[in-house]
Amino acid sequence: MHELSLAQAIWRQVVREMDSRPRCRLAALTVVVGTFSGADPESLEFALRLLVEESVWPTAEVQLRTEPVALKCRSCGHDYQTETFDLACPGCGGFDCEVTGGRDLRLESMEIIRDDETPDSS
Repeated sequence: MHELSLAQAIWRQVVREMDSRPRCRLAALTVVVGTFSGADPESLEFALRLLVEESVWPTAEVQLRTEPVALKCRSCGHDYQTETFDLACPGCGGFDCEVTGGRDLRLESMEIIRDDETPDSS
């Protein structure tokens, strides 16, 4: 299950950021998982939730956002997205396409609350 090592890498980013913010607590984190990232969103979310539960911020929310595959047809120039692995261009039906998005796996944002203050997103 390589999602556990991916979750640990994301979690290290979270901890580094939180270490630089004394007297703050983590309220939520959002991770983007591209369809072509190679990561299973459900397994990744499960692993991240385990890490959160074992941390000093056990009530922090874990939010995953999936990102569809973005493509550009080299034949007709059509830009399109797909949630499936049907890569045929809806404009011309061709398969000569370039993947322009949907490969990312990234920590998109964190909601951090300073003690005695309102939430701060970063």
